[in-house]
Amino acid sequence: MEKITTAPFSHNNTTDATGKNGSLYDEHAELRQSLNIMSLIVYCLAFVLGVLGNGVVIWVTGFKMKKTVNTVWFLNLALADFLFTAFLPLSVTYTAMDFHWPFGKFMCKLHSTMTFLNMFASVYILVVISVDRCVSVVWPVWTRNHRSVRKASFVSLGVWVLALILSAPYFIFRNTGPSHDNNDIINCFNNMTMKHRL
Repeated sequence: MEKITTAPFSHNNTTDATGKNGSLYDEHAELRQSLNIMSLIVYCLAFVLGVLGNGVVIWVTGFKMKKTVNTVWFLNLALADFLFTAFLPLSVTYTAMDFHWPFGKFMCKLHSTMTFLNMFASVYILVVISVDRCVSVVWPVWTRNHRSVRKASFVSLGVWVLALILSAPYFIFRNTGPSHDNNDIINCFNNMTMKHRL
């Protein structure tokens, strides 16, 4: 009986246990490309609508409306979202270049920090707005006597300081380096080692 052997990693061997190794790889590549295109579309829409929409809110609440506690909340929320959307072109470029980061180490750190700064600031400002609404309903008399623009501004400042502290690790641990698959591609990634961190 003749024994037939095939090299397991031969280029001619295009089948696995399912008999579809080559086609599975092609499907994976097509799916990844489709997801990247969808991401680019979403990023571009978010950038245009986010910058314009939040810019208008910042302009109206910051310069056109009378200062109230509510305008302080919405101004800070719009500012957090504006910062995030302003950095979206970097994400668009990174995705369009098949996850090659051409902007250097500092921008890698800053981009990641701004992304998480927006997340923390937005979430905590929404929490503050919810607590403020709850207190206004439950204790309306106390709220009328103690709720002020100055106190709201101090609370907002505290939220930004807390968000900045929580975002600082992303500035420290984010780094750039060559991809494992291709040395010509530079990735922006989390580096938990002490070497070349800053």
